[in-house]
Amino acid sequence: MKLINHTLWILSLILFATVGLWAFLFYSQLLKQVKTTIDEGLSNHKIAIIDKLKDDAEIPNQDSFQDKSYSIKNVDEDYALQIIDSYKDTLMYSSLKKSSYQARMLTTAFVSPKGKFYEMKVVSHEIDKGNLIKKIITSLLLLFLFLAISIFLVNRFVLKNTWKPFYEILNYLNDFRFDKGTERELEKTNIQEFSLLNHSVQNLLNKNVEIFKSQKEFIENASHEFQTPLAIGINKLELMAEDKGLSEEQTLKIGQIIDSFQRLSGLNKSLLLLSKIENKQFISTEEVSFDAIIERIIEDFSDYSSFQEIKITYLKEEDFVFTMNKNLAETLVLNLIKNAIIHNHKEGEIVIRLKASFLTVENSSDLPKIADDKIFKRFSKSSKNNKSTGLGLSIVKAIADVSGLEVSYSFEGKHVFKLGRKV
Repeated sequence: MKLINHTLWILSLILFATVGLWAFLFYSQLLKQVKTTIDEGLSNHKIAIIDKLKDDAEIPNQDSFQDKSYSIKNVDEDYALQIIDSYKDTLMYSSLKKSSYQARMLTTAFVSPKGKFYEMKVVSHEIDKGNLIKKIITSLLLLFLFLAISIFLVNRFVLKNTWKPFYEILNYLNDFRFDKGTERELEKTNIQEFSLLNHSVQNLLNKNVEIFKSQKEFIENASHEFQTPLAIGINKLELMAEDKGLSEEQTLKIGQIIDSFQRLSGLNKSLLLLSKIENKQFISTEEVSFDAIIERIIEDFSDYSSFQEIKITYLKEEDFVFTMNKNLAETLVLNLIKNAIIHNHKEGEIVIRLKASFLTVENSSDLPKIADDKIFKRFSKSSKNNKSTGLGLSIVKAIADVSGLEVSYSFEGKHVFKLGRKV
């Protein structure tokens, strides 16, 4: 739910609850006021009736209301003196309507000029609470409808326009790429808070772009400057090793130095690749067929696997097609298969399974299960294999993360790596 809708939803609930509570209190006060007015009318009517009856020589008993609004009954003095004017709601039967209705009744007592005591009950006209409630509910529903329309219009034409700079910032950040930099400026706004936010975001991004460019240039320059003398040193050592005047021990030592330089060169290339992946410098994407990549890499490793007597079995059920950078996809599969070969043993086996949404690479090995917190950690080695830089699986994890894939590890007698779409 969007922030603007979330805020409106909460405000609307509070508003409707407040109006509903106000309507209940308004109805209670209105009914109380109506009853007070009726009671005052009954009191005045009582005085008028008593004033009219005082001239009668004899006041007859009238137990039922009949066609009048009062009833009179002769009572003894003790009973009359206990009566205090009281008002209450009561049901009255209408012979005309042939139904009962709710009315207000006053019970009182008075003494005639001849000293006789009487109890008198006076009733009001019909109190139609139901009709009153219906009118209040109708008015309340009309008010709710008006409020709902008002809230919709405010949301549609006022709040959306007010929050427009905020959504522009979100779109700007979503489209932002460090390699492209801040190609366009954020639109100016008259709202002070959004103007300050625009300025802060723009400054933050400009600083990060500068840092990114400096870091990128440093990595590329350092890698180039580091790789060049390594390549020259390896070439010179290889030429020196061809000198027939060298002893076997000297040749062996030169070979060891060349091997160290080659591992250093591979480490440099791996670190550079990791840096480029994490900085998202591989932007172009396309639909990649993992089947074609797997077959090509198996072919490239065929001589080495045959030499190591490692059997590679490729089981394809369906092609796994995914949209990502093709170079990264090749590097990913290459590192998985290379890892399975390097950490295998003589006469070992590698099984590659390909399905529509994932692939698995499992390999035999003399190594036990690797700890989950170390498997994709940089420079974490579970073997003393000098051909491993300790970065292969870190590169696999980095590529999977930036490409929207998920890589996992399990041990089922064999080491199993599974690569698939994120769930």
